[in-house]
Amino acid sequence: MMKLKLNFKARHAGMAALMNIAVLGGLILFNLLFQNIPAQWDMTKRKLFSLTDQTSTLIGGLEKEVQIYLLAKPGQEPKDIKEVLDRYAGASSKINLDVIDPDRNPALISNYTEEGQTVSPGSVIVASGAYSRVINRMDMYSISYSQQGQPQILGMTVEQRITSALSYVSTGKEPKIYVMEGHNEFTLTDLNLQDVVSKANFSIETLNLLKEGSIPSDAELVVILSPKRDITINESKALASYLEQGGALFVSLDLTGADMRNMDSLLERYNIIITPGFVMEKDTNRLLPGMGNNPLFFSPRLAVENPITDSLKENSLDTFVFTSMALRETEIRKRNLKFTPLLSSSESSWLRTDLNNTSEFRTADDTAGPVTIAASLAETNRDTGKEDGARIIVFASGKSLSTLPGLGQIKANIEFFINSLNWLSEQEESINIPSKSLFRLPLQMNALQAWIYAAICVLLIPLAIIITASVILFRRKNL
Repeated sequence: MMKLKLNFKARHAGMAALMNIAVLGGLILFNLLFQNIPAQWDMTKRKLFSLTDQTSTLIGGLEKEVQIYLLAKPGQEPKDIKEVLDRYAGASSKINLDVIDPDRNPALISNYTEEGQTVSPGSVIVASGAYSRVINRMDMYSISYSQQGQPQILGMTVEQRITSALSYVSTGKEPKIYVMEGHNEFTLTDLNLQDVVSKANFSIETLNLLKEGSIPSDAELVVILSPKRDITINESKALASYLEQGGALFVSLDLTGADMRNMDSLLERYNIIITPGFVMEKDTNRLLPGMGNNPLFFSPRLAVENPITDSLKENSLDTFVFTSMALRETEIRKRNLKFTPLLSSSESSWLRTDLNNTSEFRTADDTAGPVTIAASLAETNRDTGKEDGARIIVFASGKSLSTLPGLGQIKANIEFFINSLNWLSEQEESINIPSKSLFRLPLQMNALQAWIYAAICVLLIPLAIIITASVILFRRKNL
């Protein structure tokens, strides 16, 4: 029998072939195993597809089954929305997710829509028992419009919308807001906020206290938006009675020149004083060059670690105010009222109360900053010290909730308003779910960094490849 002799090269080639086959087999086995493991990692920098702790808490407390439908043709699901919905379904056995073709299931969809309502592909239906909510696809994005009317997607609000819908369908709770009228106030429609507030799970009613005489018993909170005339004594008494029973009030005010003694008196009962005038800011980091560094138009500082402003800070959103008045706590104050500044100007600012003074610089009559522009007030239990009772938020720049000249409506101002409503209605779980920005900042580097990166890419990496290839070629020639 002939003994097969293999030289060194043949043995080396055989070993290499066996190793390649082993590695290839290992990769195939690895893929087969991981295909069956429902593991996903959100590798995006801003965790676009991850659920916040607030959502996880809500999901963990679900007691009823929730059905989520994503309306899309098979294979045409919007990937970003589907990715987030998968995480909801994976987080709880009580949530079931189905993708349904809207063209093939019109009868099912009609169970959740009003007559004549159309639902676009990519929309989502969240349903549980007798409650359901339809979320249109475009409502799951933050969209800004240029002055030419061109839309631009700035962020994702999928989690905001789905969690809000989950909260509603699982509890049936929809806090009722009463918006005061009768004093030439703004309406939510005037401020383009009606739709935003509705989508945040609030039911909206208007209230004429002169006619009604008292706050309805189902009022979760009362909203007063920049009244041009003072409230009457009877209205002030009705609001005071409502607050004494643990009510909640949002008030935005502007400098009108009108005598507002009844409103002022109501707020002073809760340790809040409004000072007519306007705040002027000189910190250039808070002014907008595009607005000519107008000292009346600036970005105020946000409160440190506050549930109303935390989401703004986490998402790097800047609020802007325009011709703001000032507010402060009274010198003599009730101990069971907790006053918290939410927005304030810098140390370089001042409050001007002499409206005939046109100087752009601080004068002797001006009051040095910082100046509080918005604040919350919470009644606390005298025994435990915990918040228990009336809640008030005062915003001394009501016009800033509207469309600002040259800038449109400020997204952060809207979010501040919605967070305020959530805090007032004690829906803190809805506060800290910010929209997730899709805005990408361009890479910036100085000249030295540019030379270093160029040297690495153009010289070092090609040189390393050439040296490695030369060594391999030399060794093979000498085998």
